[in-house]
Amino acid sequence: MRRNIAAGALGTVWLVAVYGLPLPLFMQAIHASGFQLGLMGAVRQAAMFAQLPSAFFVERLPWRKPFWATVAITHRSLWLVPAFLPLLWPAGQAHWVVVLIVALGLSDCLGNAATAPWLSWMADLLPAGRAGRFWGGRQRFLSGVVLLAALSYGRILDDANRRPGSLLGFTVVFALAAAFGIGDILVHIGVTEPPQLRSAPGQSPWRRLLVPLRSRDFRRVTLAMGAWTAALALPGYFNGMPGFFNVVYLHQAFGATYSEASCLILFSALGAILWSHLIGHRIDIFGVRRVAMSLATVGPLFTLGWFFASPAPLMLPLVGRVPQPVLLMSASSLIIGGCYAGMQLCQYRFTQALTPGGGRTVAMAVHWSTTGVIGSLGALAGGWIKDHLPATWGHWTVPGGAAFSYFHVLILLQVLLAWGIALPLLASVQRPRLEAAP
Repeated sequence: MRRNIAAGALGTVWLVAVYGLPLPLFMQAIHASGFQLGLMGAVRQAAMFAQLPSAFFVERLPWRKPFWATVAITHRSLWLVPAFLPLLWPAGQAHWVVVLIVALGLSDCLGNAATAPWLSWMADLLPAGRAGRFWGGRQRFLSGVVLLAALSYGRILDDANRRPGSLLGFTVVFALAAAFGIGDILVHIGVTEPPQLRSAPGQSPWRRLLVPLRSRDFRRVTLAMGAWTAALALPGYFNGMPGFFNVVYLHQAFGATYSEASCLILFSALGAILWSHLIGHRIDIFGVRRVAMSLATVGPLFTLGWFFASPAPLMLPLVGRVPQPVLLMSASSLIIGGCYAGMQLCQYRFTQALTPGGGRTVAMAVHWSTTGVIGSLGALAGGWIKDHLPATWGHWTVPGGAAFSYFHVLILLQVLLAWGIALPLLASVQRPRLEAAP
């Protein structure tokens, strides 16, 4: 378990680059359209479907680890494409976006092919009675790594991209990310793997897919987390970190620098540090269902802070002029980051509790691939809305004074999905042992 956390620290440096600030800003720098931004997000969410064929294949193997390591290293290595594409193919700028969508989509497919084996491996390894505390403590430690990585990436991008049109900062960031990501896999190879319990022999693939879906609570939790994932993907949250549309909106509408925009990630990570351990402990004491309902209620409430954004910058001692939304949403992110990180902990605990020991890898794949496909619809909808709704709506303004825009529509849809679909589905879950840890 300690080695798992050490490996995760390396992987988090990779994670901040690929799900945080650098990728959406790189896409913006190479003039990707709103549809292309949404398509990138949708492909990355839909790639979770790759967990299903992977799970069927892995259940035929005596051990999960060799397959997982091979696929995961290839997945991380593909992030060298955005690092070196501008250097190796400068004349093909018109095709860069398409190459990135294909290469990073393939990377995410391979990454998800490794996800179900890893999740079932962790579910077999961790004692159920303290799983919430472990994931919470791990999340808190890794959120500290997020802080350091986001600060470093923001500084690299600001320093290396001072010259208009320069992409050197992105090359450095993505090359570092790939190196740390591969290091994560190499260290994690040393984690013990318990023998996996396979599905009963003689079952058809279709029957093995249906086994977890016959559980009413499994279906409802899967649909709830799918709606939650789609809600986050609308304004561009991935793995609980701000990215894509929210960072692009902050940069375009308020002129925030790379370092200023990274404050949202920093404070989201700080929120995860502050709340993850407590949330994990509460999951073990009060049960994952109650905790998940509380988080699904509180998190979207604070995203409404975007409606109080003001175009007037604020003056801070020793810092100077700072866009008001940077300060406002950084403060909100102290709660948002904790809630979104906590929901990820709840999802880990839900899947551990609702998947049987035998055939767990396939059951994990069914859940995570379904939530990913549903989440991809949110990302696609976000891209379509950005392209087809006006950047400003005439003289309409939000209470804070900023012009009403497509981004506020995304926030309203996020709240609608979270409160109107995810929360009622979680409330309808009835399995007694989800109320308190066994």
